[in-house]
Amino acid sequence: MKTESEIRQALREWVLKNSSKIESNELANDTPLIEQRIIKSVQIMDLILLIERLRDCSIEVDSLKPGTFRNIDAIYNNFFAGGDNGHRTTDA
Repeated sequence: MKTESEIRQALREWVLKNSSKIESNELANDTPLIEQRIIKSVQIMDLILLIERLRDCSIEVDSLKPGTFRNIDAIYNNFFAGGDNGHRTTDA
């Protein structure tokens, strides 16, 4: 299992790689990603794939709620901070 720091770093790297709208020094854990158009809604599926790889389990897309991808803090809290939001085991 990855540490919180490793997960947050992987999320930061993905955002920076997939957006030309922000520099590394401008990206904080609470920077609004979609609201500021740093990432586009069409990129959310790629982000979900990254999250699934980091969690080593599938995400039940139907269970996602507005704000889930608001910023790195929200992503971490929704998918990694002890909750099982959107969790689906592969043997179900």
